[in-house]
Amino acid sequence: MKKNLITLAVAATLASPLAVQAEDSASVSGFVDIIYTNVGDGGAGSNAFGADGEIDVQATKGDVTVRADVDLRLDGTSGQLEQAFFAWKAMDAVTVIGGVFNNPIGQELEDAPDMEFTSHSAVWNILDGQTVLNGNNIAGVAVAGGNEMFTGTLAVVNDIGGATDNDNSSKNSIAAVLNVNPMDSLALELGYVTQDTSAENVLDFNAQYGIAGFTLGLDVLMADKIVDTAYNVWGSFAINDKAAVKARYEAVDLEASGADTASKYTLYGTYSVEDNLSVALEYSQGDLGNNATSVAGIIDDSTVTLEFIGTF
Repeated sequence: MKKNLITLAVAATLASPLAVQAEDSASVSGFVDIIYTNVGDGGAGSNAFGADGEIDVQATKGDVTVRADVDLRLDGTSGQLEQAFFAWKAMDAVTVIGGVFNNPIGQELEDAPDMEFTSHSAVWNILDGQTVLNGNNIAGVAVAGGNEMFTGTLAVVNDIGGATDNDNSSKNSIAAVLNVNPMDSLALELGYVTQDTSAENVLDFNAQYGIAGFTLGLDVLMADKIVDTAYNVWGSFAINDKAAVKARYEAVDLEASGADTASKYTLYGTYSVEDNLSVALEYSQGDLGNNATSVAGIIDDSTVTLEFIGTF
């Protein structure tokens, strides 16, 4: 099962360091993501190709791994840091992480090669909307530890929404995540993060179960304000080691009086051309109800995307 980097840092305390390259050398990896998008009613960005990518550099010396991820885009924001952190194996079952890193709250990962679908879910989009840093990332220090069945992460970070005190100093958010793996095929996660603005405190529960080529997933988010409940349920079937088909249903209930449930279903198929190139076709249909504008990435229309992901 895919894990975000902070979870990999925990795994590093159980086995080998985050990086697999030889000590004292740096490894370079990354990806390119090419997407053709067509929206039913057209509009800006429809019927067009787009591309972005990422370059990741990491190195390990002793018990410390240092990593930097740089995003590459066509929209004028190219060169922004996605992640810049160290992971120090302080003791056998404890890792300290400091810097800017992917938000550990929620099931879905940020980068195209690690996503289950071409499009991010509404839950991920809500979390991204709460974090002032680009791409659902947070800045601070975290301590992670545990064993093969239980892992926990506790982080003190800059307020994820950018809230400040009266003297303009940054407030802080506290994030806590508990991961439970009662068996190899089942992963459970409970996450909670505080904040003083926007949706305020956020709780997320997610689960993933896999057996005989099938994978089932669930991700549920609740917030103190704005968002009452958001969730997605999805399933995947691996036809063989190169091809897979997937489906997802998601819904968002807002706190505002009279707001309808916004929902969306997505169908997806992917094929691995080579180990370093995959192609995917995705169709989605959104329903906003009486909501006037897009809700967490859900639009009142159909969207078709053709995606190519190349890795190096």
